[in-house]
Amino acid sequence: MRIGTLLGMLSLVIAVTRTVHADSFTVREDDGNKVTIEARLVGEGQGVMALERTDGRIEVVPQDQILKREPGPDPEPLSGDAVLERLAERFGREKFRGHADAPYAIGLILAEPLPKQYEPKTATFLKKAATFMKTVEKVFIGFIDDMKIDIVKPRYPLVLLIFETDDDFMKYTEVETGGRGLSAGNILGFYNGLSNHLAIRMSECHTFETPLHEAIHQQVHNRGVLQRLAPAPAWFNEGIATGFEGNGDKINGGPLKVSARYSKAAMRSRKVDWDDVVADDKAFRGDVLAGEAYAHAWSIHWFLATKYRKQYVNYLEVLSQKQPLAKDDAATRLRDFETAFGKPVGKLQSEFPQWLEQAAKKQKVSLNDAKPPGYTVTQSNLAEVEMNAVRSNNGPLEVGGQMKSISHIRPMSFHVTVETESGTYADWFFPNVAPLKVVQLPKQTAQKRMQNAPGGPSSTFRVRVRAVVPDSEAGQQWQRGQLPVPVFGK
Repeated sequence: MRIGTLLGMLSLVIAVTRTVHADSFTVREDDGNKVTIEARLVGEGQGVMALERTDGRIEVVPQDQILKREPGPDPEPLSGDAVLERLAERFGREKFRGHADAPYAIGLILAEPLPKQYEPKTATFLKKAATFMKTVEKVFIGFIDDMKIDIVKPRYPLVLLIFETDDDFMKYTEVETGGRGLSAGNILGFYNGLSNHLAIRMSECHTFETPLHEAIHQQVHNRGVLQRLAPAPAWFNEGIATGFEGNGDKINGGPLKVSARYSKAAMRSRKVDWDDVVADDKAFRGDVLAGEAYAHAWSIHWFLATKYRKQYVNYLEVLSQKQPLAKDDAATRLRDFETAFGKPVGKLQSEFPQWLEQAAKKQKVSLNDAKPPGYTVTQSNLAEVEMNAVRSNNGPLEVGGQMKSISHIRPMSFHVTVETESGTYADWFFPNVAPLKVVQLPKQTAQKRMQNAPGGPSSTFRVRVRAVVPDSEAGQQWQRGQLPVPVFGK
């Protein structure tokens, strides 16, 4: 069965079943082979069935490929160790390390085979990731209990996959998403409702912001708040996740607290409003509008959970009853929303600024931007880069700062570039930087020319980081002076 090719069929399904059946299915695969599998039927509709496997995956199968179906007892879910064994086979044992701590199964996908001396750091890192997931669980359940919402325990191991390098993460993302939605380069991590896996870049384990966000999605869909593959609106799914903010591996607050980051972004929003995100999910799927959509998702969720608490719980009950593979149109989504809250979406949005201002003052949250000009912090490819840029007398940008390796397990080679909109760049190369070590980026002017550089004055820039294992083929090329030259527009 080719799951990627079947994702597009989900929009065709209208009617679904409301009961869950455990059966034995004989299935004809795409290559004509027949296989018999144990699965729970979690949804079906016009020519399609959703089969839940023993490791928690859901496979969406055309009904004409189901050759035989025999009723049977619920299949026993796999253990975390058994799931990790399958993942080791998939990614290759030399480049996979795992750690099970029920209900979590943590997998690390390495860029290159790992020398023996780095195994202890790897084991410590995996245990730290499992501890973080349990912290997320505790804070999430605390919010759910506070709102008096009923939940259940996860049926299957909750898988977290961590990719050592961004390149491997992006390749995996392209396969898992089929290239739909945001481009892989703009995705820091994601929860897949089909595989039930959470996947992130190791770079994101420095602040744990992305793991926290995606772990909330996994909690929501495995504890009965929402059903996997059900048509819950993206604003709710993303709104509840953005409500949890952390500082490193600690979680500072939940969805009832004001987020300075998202509230500022929402107040600056001009292209998207609440009506757009309540009625439709399109804004979340594109690189251009997604930032505003996420800000509104936080705003709507926070506003409703704090000002319309009772109605929020009633609305969530409606969402929790939506079935896998069902489809809601814009009219249904608006009707569900306005019936629950008793007001048009636009009227509720008009109440938001005053409610936000009052709450921010009470919680002592500043809504003013204090970011100095020319200063950026970039987290990418196992590095965190602080960069300062100064431009004087219409000359080239002068740039400099520092970089911290945020690899947790072994030294890496880093190539850092500052790239301007005129196609000039500055770069720094470090052949071997130890885990968590800080190195300085001495000041220099951005005057090297990128490939396809358009020319002209420079006033804006971006920071890019490339990282490889020092002993790898690419690492050896870099050490011989064969550094990559940036290509403008890529």
